[in-house]
Amino acid sequence: MQQSSGRAFLTRMGLRNIRTNKTMSIASVLVLVSCLMLIGLVFLSAVNLNSILAQFSARNVIVAYPQAGLTQTQRTQLQREIEALPGVAECSYVSSQEALERILANNQGDYPLLEGADAQFMPESFEVTPAGMEDFDGLVAALETLDPAIASVRHFQGVAAQLSALERALTILGLAVIGILLLVSVFIISSTVQATMYSRQQEIKVMKSVGAAPSFIRWPFLVEGLVLGLLSSLAALALVFVVYLALGQALEPLLSKLLSGYSLLPFARQLKTLLPGFLGVGLLTGGGGSMLSISRYLKEKVYENSELDEE
Repeated sequence: MQQSSGRAFLTRMGLRNIRTNKTMSIASVLVLVSCLMLIGLVFLSAVNLNSILAQFSARNVIVAYPQAGLTQTQRTQLQREIEALPGVAECSYVSSQEALERILANNQGDYPLLEGADAQFMPESFEVTPAGMEDFDGLVAALETLDPAIASVRHFQGVAAQLSALERALTILGLAVIGILLLVSVFIISSTVQATMYSRQQEIKVMKSVGAAPSFIRWPFLVEGLVLGLLSSLAALALVFVVYLALGQALEPLLSKLLSGYSLLPFARQLKTLLPGFLGVGLLTGGGGSMLSISRYLKEKVYENSELDEE
């Protein structure tokens, strides 16, 4: 019972330390919030890029346009030749009428000039699905050799490769900046707790003189670091939600046109990853910074006392 009341008193002392050192506490929270916001935005960017890449992979068909004026028999023969190529999983014929209907459905009145357009406006094509991504380049080359039956070949392999490179670059850059900010956060929190300790040297000496264990002395400072980490986590999560929502509204028209109705993934779906992640990083950084600082302080004092005893 006595130990429990002592812990409660030390916990209140740790909370009081935050109010006493407002400037350093606010600096600690701001730095950690910045770090967590960057972590969250990098994570959300990577998740959305993965989703876009998955859509491209699902749609990553090769479109082969045959020469104009082929007869039904010639088209059927050409489709058989394409299906016989190594690496082909599926080959489907898309008529001019079907191609026009698709573009009208996707744009839904954005381009009034398309309304009433003749089916001959759109070329007929063959949509070729590779058996695997490893077959993609070879299949493109094989289709281009079906000359003069094939007029041109179109694919999005280059776009997918660029998105993959962008995702890797964003991840590397994000991890580097996150690492730097985490170190700065630990340093700031450590400095905050250290400033508190030096202002309360006399109290620490009294606790040590009455035989208080090191864990007992560390407790209020650990509470201080954990509370700062918790506040930072919740504030960062709220700010990431606001920024992500604003970005989603701003980018939705562009993404809808460029990626056929794609919109950013719902924030709620990512909350089960972000919430424990933010809490874990915030509490570990806050608590770790505090423990690092108090342990260093106590070691320094032990060393100083031993030197005085020797003199």
